[in-house]
Amino acid sequence: MTAPERSQDPESLLPAGSRRACPCRSLDWCLLLGLCALGAALLALALFSAWRVLPRTLETPEPPLASPRMRKEAGAQMMPTSAVIKDRVMEFDHLQGIDGVVFNSHFNYHDISHALEVKVGGLYFIYAQLAVKCIGDKLSCSKPQTVKLIIYQLSRDTRSPVLTISLHLSSNSEETMSKFSAVLRPLKKGDSLCVKMDTNNTDIENWQLDQTDKKDNFFGLFKLPSSAESADQ
Repeated sequence: MTAPERSQDPESLLPAGSRRACPCRSLDWCLLLGLCALGAALLALALFSAWRVLPRTLETPEPPLASPRMRKEAGAQMMPTSAVIKDRVMEFDHLQGIDGVVFNSHFNYHDISHALEVKVGGLYFIYAQLAVKCIGDKLSCSKPQTVKLIIYQLSRDTRSPVLTISLHLSSNSEETMSKFSAVLRPLKKGDSLCVKMDTNNTDIENWQLDQTDKKDNFFGLFKLPSSAESADQ
């Protein structure tokens, strides 16, 4: 009974020194390296795409500073007179000398209607900040509520909302909450702006407007220079 023959590698039959690496093995390594490089490139592209679409944290900016140029040109910034949160048209301090207030002859404030009249038409940057704080304990502020600050444009007999800021109040949030928002809006000479607080006819007794530190409530606007005005400067 003869022993079974063993298969041999064809390269082992070649004389010593004449053996060479199989080209197919080199191709396997090249293919593997190519696939690794392609995978790394696809991973980098996916990470970059995800970074582009991720929402970025928006910080509440500080109130715009009252520059000397803003005081001379069409610009105004006012502060609310009351910290009470309820459905009402907000009344603002507009007298010069009050900290944070800017007011010049390009505007007229009506004390009865609490509307700000624009005397110079143009494109305006309108902005506001709503800041509230809980004045009770967390239990008293536990009821979910919403307060809105709405800026309306009054033009002749029409009234249209220009800017809305909404804050959702609850005990899970910080004791002080604030939100800043702005919009570009063309205004004509004679147009007016008024600010209304909306609580959806709900009594909000344990919250009030925050008027401390940098979380002040304010409302303002300034006129952007036109191309002709920019050329003259």
